[in-house]
Amino acid sequence: MKRLILTYNQNCNLSCDFCYINFHYEKIEDKTYEIIKRAISLNFDIITFGGGDAFSKKSFRDSCILAKENNLVTHVDTNGLSIKSNDFDFIKKYVDVIGISLDGIGEYHDDLRKSKNLFSKINSIIEHMESLNIKMKINTILTEKNKDSIYNLYIYLTKFKNIERWSIYQFFPLSVAKDYKDMFEISDENFDIILDFLNNESPHFKIEKFKFRDRVNGYIFCDEEGNVYTNSLEGEYIHLCSIFDYHVEEIISELKEFINPKTSNRYVSTQKKIYPKNGWKK
Repeated sequence: MKRLILTYNQNCNLSCDFCYINFHYEKIEDKTYEIIKRAISLNFDIITFGGGDAFSKKSFRDSCILAKENNLVTHVDTNGLSIKSNDFDFIKKYVDVIGISLDGIGEYHDDLRKSKNLFSKINSIIEHMESLNIKMKINTILTEKNKDSIYNLYIYLTKFKNIERWSIYQFFPLSVAKDYKDMFEISDENFDIILDFLNNESPHFKIEKFKFRDRVNGYIFCDEEGNVYTNSLEGEYIHLCSIFDYHVEEIISELKEFINPKTSNRYVSTQKKIYPKNGWKK
């Protein structure tokens, strides 16, 4: 299984202090559509559209359609801010895994994301997706600032039958997020203590807990210009090549000893369910 994470590094519609993406805000040529064509030719199986928010990008929807029509599993993570009313039909038709960021209830989420009334919009999105039977996952960043909201968030999520997965990530002190380490960092021990209550719960959705060292290495990223990189346990980006380079497949294959098995095998079950050997099945 080969998975490519397309990260929009130019800008984002939010300015979260805990975010580890170093947005450059420079004028660039967005090559997302060409990148998807290249990923198809390189036999990638899964494409993840990540932040900044894919739904705020002009290139995203056509690129996602191209990926889906060529049998790639399409996974989109979004903060939900730019999802429009006509996007629900698009999601149902062209997105296999839709992930929504939610870090708390009400003001806990709004304050952490620095966006007034964002929780209210996310709540409406989840409710509407449930009415359309759109399966989804929730992405939560666990930090020192929202740790007291996690239990109430769990109770809130159990109300929705369309939620299939809750992914909880320990704050990542990567790149620019290092500047806010004192504000957000939470220890491994406290991460376990805060989430200990989940060991006695049996929700209808799968729960994933990702500590920093379990998650930080083992991902292949590509920005919208085609630059391919990964990151180290020390929190630094490592540039590898361009996805348009002639030898890109060879370069990526040589990283096998570096890739974390937990990350490389994460979506194997999803791929088998969505794309079995006998053909495409939604």
